[in-house]
Amino acid sequence: MKITINGEVFANLTELKINRELRKTEIRYNTCGDMLIDMVARKYALEASFGLMTENELKKLRTITQNIFVSVTFKAPEGEVSADFHISDEPAAALKTVNGVKMYGGVKLSMKQK
Repeated sequence: MKITINGEVFANLTELKINRELRKTEIRYNTCGDMLIDMVARKYALEASFGLMTENELKKLRTITQNIFVSVTFKAPEGEVSADFHISDEPAAALKTVNGVKMYGGVKLSMKQK
């Protein structure tokens, strides 16, 4: 499984949770008490879990996540989707040593569609 973020392909995904969320903006009530909702849209929320990463792969991912918005391409039930996403948290990792090589595990990235 793979995901592309800002043109960089990460092929070591172990899990990709894809949710469609209802986003509402400006909810108001009129004088009769009826709810008025402006701009309702369904947008993607992604949680990507990565397998073991090298130090260079983690640096690349952290450099990309310095941007508030990133372009993401992934496969969804509807087919391949490309959209801009917001990343609020920088990915954290646990350091592991595998055959004498430093690897990083437990890297998760949460993204919400712009």
